[in-house]
Parts: sequence; C-alpha cells; structure tokens
Amino acid sequence: PDGMVTLVNRLAEGKNILFDHGVQGVRQVSQGWEVTTKHGVLTCSHLVSALPVNGGLKLLAQFAPPTEQIAESTICNVVLGFKDTGFIPKAFGYLAPEVENRFVLGCMFTTQMFPGRAPEGLVLLEALVGGRRHPERVKLTDRELIDQTITDLGELLELPGDPVFGKVMRPKGGIPQLEDEHLSLLRWRETLQQQQTGLHLCGFGWDGIGINDATKSAHDVAMSIINGGTGSKQTEVKPVYF
Repeated sequence: PDGMVTLVNRLAEGKNILFDHGVQGVRQVSQGWEVTTKHGVLTCSHLVSALPVNGGLKLLAQFAPPTEQIAESTICNVVLGFKDTGFIPKAFGYLAPEVENRFVLGCMFTTQMFPGRAPEGLVLLEALVGGRRHPERVKLTDRELIDQTITDLGELLELPGDPVFGKVMRPKGGIPQLEDEHLSLLRWRETLQQQQTGLHLCGFGWDGIGINDATKSAHDVAMSIINGGTGSKQTEVKPVYF
C-alpha cells in the first residue's frame, strides 16, 4: 500500500547507515578504500558504487572510463484521475509506436494494476511524455502537458469528461540509454573490478533500468563480497529504452 519505498525502509531497519554525507571523492589506500565526504573521511575494505551510471562515472573519473557520460532520456509522468465509468480496458496499458506520431509515449492503466490506488469511484491513468525522440515536450508547462495528454488519450479512450485530478511528475534524473558505447563500458567495469580489489559497481543503468535488473545486480555484488570475489560478470547488452 505504501509503494516500493517499503522495501527500502525494511532493508534499512536496524542498519548502521549514514545519510546525506555528500561523497566528494574516493581513492584506494592500504586499508582498502578511502571515501571523502562533506562530514569527514571514511575507510572501508569494500566500496560499492550504487549510483546511476553517469554519477558513478563522475565519481570514478580517475580510472579513465571509456566515456564521461552516456546518453539519457527524460520522461514526464502525467497523472490523471477520472470518474470510473468503465471506460478503461482490463489491461496493463499501452505503448504507442513512433510511426503513429502521438503526443503520449504510452499510458498505464494504474488502477487496473493496483486496486486502491485511487479513491472509490475514481480511476487513475499515468501517461508517459517526452523520451529520447521528443525531449522538447518535457520543457512544456504542466498545463500544456496535461491538456495535450488529455487530447491524445481522448482519441483512443472514451474519457468521461474532464479529469478530476491532474499532476505532472518530473524526475530529477533521466533514463540511461544502453546504446553503442555500453558494451565497452561494461568491459571497462569488469576490468576495473578485477584490478581494484574491493571495488564494486552496480546501480541504475549498468545492467538495465528495471527494478528487477537493479535487484539482480545488487544481489550479484552482495554475493561477490560474501564469497570474496571481484564482482566481475559476463558483459551483456540490453535493449534501448524509450
């Protein structure tokens, strides 16, 4: 009921975690790794960088990655609430092929997936706008995004009048695009982890962008540390996203 933050909060219970320390740099020392933060210096035998790809590349620039940053796409989530008149199909939602030249990339029928996400008598739609091909749309005002989204959805769904709720959610970061340079980036990570004892790289975009990808990658790193390995794994190219 409280969303995926439940997993994060549960994992953090009773753990010795230092929050908001603002890591400024890392370097290898005789004891393992030294982490410089805005609140002082920490040392550790294992250093796990679980940042999104571009954040990790910036932090580890001293190790000469093959690129300073990879491409990202930004997507706005336009959230709309309507009266429940049965107009939403019993489905997950849809994605719109680029050839259809639609404003919305796709739409999730949220209350069909998660009962209780909206008050009784209402339904929730979440439309995705922007992406790699249309970054200019992310710069529109909230009102423009909502109006154009309603127009687009109305061509495919029998909307029951105006929405009773509307909100634009703008993410702080983009979605890493796992394109041509990604294979060389994975090879660099594998070599780096073999050469730099105790260093492990995972996080959003390294091995995919889904929660399943992130969970599997984190598990692999944890098991590598437990088993005394380097964290290296076979390189793999994922599909391009949005």
